[in-house]
Amino acid sequence: MREVLLPNPLFSAEIRGMAATKTITVLVVDDHALIRSALVTVLNATEDLRVLAEASNGADAVELAHKHSPAVVVLDVEMPGVDAFHAASHILQLRPSTAIMFLTAHAHDRAIEQAIKVGALGFVVKGDDPSAIPMAIRAIARGEQYFSPTVSERVKGSLADIRKRKVTGTRGESLSEREVEVLRYVGKGYAKKQIAEMLGISVKTVDKHVTSVMEKLDIHDRVELALYAVREKFITP
Repeated sequence: MREVLLPNPLFSAEIRGMAATKTITVLVVDDHALIRSALVTVLNATEDLRVLAEASNGADAVELAHKHSPAVVVLDVEMPGVDAFHAASHILQLRPSTAIMFLTAHAHDRAIEQAIKVGALGFVVKGDDPSAIPMAIRAIARGEQYFSPTVSERVKGSLADIRKRKVTGTRGESLSEREVEVLRYVGKGYAKKQIAEMLGISVKTVDKHVTSVMEKLDIHDRVELALYAVREKFITP
């Protein structure tokens, strides 16, 4: 756990007050030292952002968020120890005005759903252009939602809904139990006739479920649907 103190500029009281209103304070949490250091460097090089502290695990993140009250906490999804989503929940209980943004190398629907459920406003993929992170921080500091383009494609809602904080989950959450069953069998490579026999329904009904799943997920062929089932861990490869 490393604290990074803000410099004490030799400004007049009035100018310091103006600067304070423009500066968004940030807590950076990532267990990979190299990524954390690079992120801190990028943010501190941005005029309106300032990193107050950094941590390598969820427990330290909760402690530092309580101590420093940052405007934004950037949390890596996959860290040892305290689960990142639990850490976010604790932070928001202690500091409800803090905005949470998750950062991850691999965005899965279930992680996106967990992030939204705990009250996070942002979800950014590490493979995005580095300029996206300051932009995301500014957006959530204003109280807006911000998702990476690849994440936006998988949430329920338009870009306007995202800006207005109307997104409440992913497209995968809208699937019925029967549709999830059909999706699992499609992911395992079964033909529609086989799926119909195993579920005790007609081929026509299976076809109807597959069509519905594709529409809800905005997926347009069975191969992509099968890959989705594996990626989102509806089945194991």
